[in-house]
Amino acid sequence: MLPASWKAGWRAWVFASLLPCLASPAWAEQPDRTQAALMSGSPRLAGFALMRDRPAGRAPLLARLLHHEGMLRDARPQPVLLSRHLTARPLLRWDDNINGGIPGESLTVGGIDLTVSPESRARGGLVLGLAASAGARYRLAPGRVLRLAGQATAVYSPRHDLSRQDLGLGACLAQHLGEWRFVDLCGGYAFGRTDLSESHLAWTGLRGTRLFEAAGALHEMSLGLRQTWRKDYRQAFADLSLGSAVSGIGAVGLQLSAGERVAGHNAIRYRAGLSLTRPVGNRPVTLGIGWQREEGSAVFGTPRRDDVRTLGIEVALTPKFTLLLAGQRRSSTVPMYDENRVMLDVRWR
Repeated sequence: MLPASWKAGWRAWVFASLLPCLASPAWAEQPDRTQAALMSGSPRLAGFALMRDRPAGRAPLLARLLHHEGMLRDARPQPVLLSRHLTARPLLRWDDNINGGIPGESLTVGGIDLTVSPESRARGGLVLGLAASAGARYRLAPGRVLRLAGQATAVYSPRHDLSRQDLGLGACLAQHLGEWRFVDLCGGYAFGRTDLSESHLAWTGLRGTRLFEAAGALHEMSLGLRQTWRKDYRQAFADLSLGSAVSGIGAVGLQLSAGERVAGHNAIRYRAGLSLTRPVGNRPVTLGIGWQREEGSAVFGTPRRDDVRTLGIEVALTPKFTLLLAGQRRSSTVPMYDENRVMLDVRWR
């Protein structure tokens, strides 16, 4: 874990890390909305921008994007393999809570101090590991695409002799409804293991998406319902996301979620995130802020409610090398769960 003086000033430390980037003359670059859409990470928004703004040389990229969405027809029999990938890369990461432990060392109940066992406390440090991902897209019918994806990571902390493994599998059936409207039926499974615990999460979701132009910007709006199942409870969510390509500003992303209350479990109730991606020195830089509310359980009769706030920056230093730096603060009504974290992730694409 970081020293107490560092914990108290994590937000200032992260802001200080951002200042060289924000003060750079390159930050004053003014992307047009097509550039912003291409940096958004959404193939649909990128294709919509190329169709609307018709920049020179757009045809090959636009054809690829429409092809991947199953929007281009040809005489080949169905199903058709549209694309596939298989990648593996090393991981180098700093995490203040590798094992998912309890941040605090003690809890006061009725004037009595209870000590958290050393084995259950959070451990932080440098981790090394490997990440792998695979995926494929199939066109099942005109405008209907099946997307399959999987990813796995394994990391190890030499300092603490701790390990962590994560696995995720997902599938989506996407249907183009005409114009720029889509519906996606998705499902997946995620598994995580640390030295202290295991987690299992299964989910399904239905989402409708529409792309449109308003106020001089291009937008992709999605509304969805999602059901999750964990080992000991299930929970439903309503989700809203809006991605916008704004000339002179960049790619702006907004995500909102609301989950049903689950009695007896500290479950996510509300989540909000805002991000901005724009070019700095001809490389995309993303700034993001987030907030999450968790509640529903009690510790020795004290209702627990946690607010988690996150601030981060992701910088593409080269086409193959990305740096992610984030600070996170958890404030809980049960003090032993209060936590400040700094996360540093070096990513090779």
